[in-house]
Amino acid sequence: KCLAPWLKPFWLKAHWHDRLSRGTSSGDCSTPMAAMSSPAAPVAPHANAAVEVPADPAAAAEASSSEFSKGSSDVGKQQGNLRVILLCIFIASTGFFHGYDNGVVSDVFTMPSFRGMMGWPEVDDAAAAFEKGVTVNGFNIGAAISAVLAGHFIVDKYGRRPALILGSWLFALGGLVQTASMTAWVLILGRLIAGIGVGITSSAGPAYIAEVAPSNIRGAMVGIYQSNICLAIAGASLLNYLDHNMLMGWRISLGVQVLLGVVTAIGLIFCSETPRFLQSAGRPEEALKILTSLRGGDEQVAKQELAMVQAELEEEKQTGSATWAEVFTNPYFRNVVVLGCFVQFFQIITGINAMVSFGGTLFERLGVTGLLSALAPALFFLLGNTIGGFFLVDRLGRRSLLIWGMAAMSLTMIVGGAVALSADDPDHLSEAAGYTVIAMVVGYMFSFGISWGFGAWLYISEIMPLRVRGKAVGLCTGMNWGPANVISAFITPVMIAGPMGPGGTLLFFGLVSAAVVPFAVLCLPETRGRSLEEITPMFRFASCTDFRSFVRGNLRAGVGMGSDAGVASKGKLDLKGASNSNLDLGSA
Repeated sequence: KCLAPWLKPFWLKAHWHDRLSRGTSSGDCSTPMAAMSSPAAPVAPHANAAVEVPADPAAAAEASSSEFSKGSSDVGKQQGNLRVILLCIFIASTGFFHGYDNGVVSDVFTMPSFRGMMGWPEVDDAAAAFEKGVTVNGFNIGAAISAVLAGHFIVDKYGRRPALILGSWLFALGGLVQTASMTAWVLILGRLIAGIGVGITSSAGPAYIAEVAPSNIRGAMVGIYQSNICLAIAGASLLNYLDHNMLMGWRISLGVQVLLGVVTAIGLIFCSETPRFLQSAGRPEEALKILTSLRGGDEQVAKQELAMVQAELEEEKQTGSATWAEVFTNPYFRNVVVLGCFVQFFQIITGINAMVSFGGTLFERLGVTGLLSALAPALFFLLGNTIGGFFLVDRLGRRSLLIWGMAAMSLTMIVGGAVALSADDPDHLSEAAGYTVIAMVVGYMFSFGISWGFGAWLYISEIMPLRVRGKAVGLCTGMNWGPANVISAFITPVMIAGPMGPGGTLLFFGLVSAAVVPFAVLCLPETRGRSLEEITPMFRFASCTDFRSFVRGNLRAGVGMGSDAGVASKGKLDLKGASNSNLDLGSA
């Protein structure tokens, strides 16, 4: 009953998709939810209406039996859809790991009891700023290593479910070590362990959801994972606000990680492996049994879906996977991977993790405290992510959101930094200046959530050629977790504690964001509504001359190396000039 209002949009979407795919008229049920939950009431015939008596009772009985079977099938499909939705929601709870561990340290760093344990002064000095950077980067480094390696060595080799269980236990163990720590280095070790666990679950979680959800609700289900990251950041901010002044407050906040990891790991024991992995592992009978249960007992539908999975597996096998040497030496592969790495690098270096992990430190240095500064940025991050991911990305397109989102991020950071720097006392802002800075940070978080928060991950998954997709996405993910996060985590506390101060820090990230806007305009074609065959030729440039054509295509119509006609014909016109290349469309 609690979940029903929240699940209603997904349930209705799946229900009507099934009805329309069978050609059922929408006029036979005016209230879909009522039709799904209760049998139709008998209708008394009109007094003057003639009652039709079937000529053949046996035929009537057979028709009645057919209608009953059809109704039973509908009920089974509805139950199957609900089962899949609940399963995906549970798997998406691993997104809480990522968001909570990233967000919890922001205000823990400002808790008096925690600072006392760490031996930090009341106001950060250079040593405290360095230890903050190392503490945050313990998590980032662990996640970077495992995110790059887990996909091939764990997720694809042993399965999605074992990977999720392992990642959940590691997250819980890391949280336990952090909670019990008495020195800085034990705390950093705990964050390293938790980071390894999150790197594994961030690889396996979305893959699991994408492989069990029906195509008509797959995007929404994967979107819940990203939304949970934002929700966990907001939850961490609220808990930190409530236990900020408690002697054991920081241990309570960090200890929640243990609860999240243990509950999820135990729950995963009762989940099945994905049918796609079982099919790829040579276990088709088990795959069919599980998929049939996920599709409401409709074995025929399950068989058709598994046949498509097998066809995809055969295609991947025939296409093969590019070697690491090809990734770096073939210009058509290398250049699109470099662009993807830049997208992931700019997602972080423009300040988002600085605001998430060090927002509490920044507001404290400005003398801005209270529930508004603690919760508003995280809540608007969640709101922006929901609006962008569920409503705008397929209406406005990826390119528009990435360009205008980054422009808004730049504007809000520059205005916030200017207000903080122009204050009479930069360490204790007036009420008006404080609310202005909060509003600008909130605007930045909303702008990021509506665009680059989910958009950067979506974009790199769409532009990578099939033969290099696994390695390419791994490299881009490593760029995000590794260099981008490590640099951001080290420079942010140093800037806040140094001569630049909080205002200079905001201004710095605003200027960096401004510098990324031209990159988005010149180098990011629109991918909305286009298939892989259409997207691949848009990024086929090898020389400086080709790159100039790529930029001109983006400035003209956002099509890169393609043209409107060329893209519409799935790249045939654009590939003629590359006919002498060793890389044809099939290999790409």
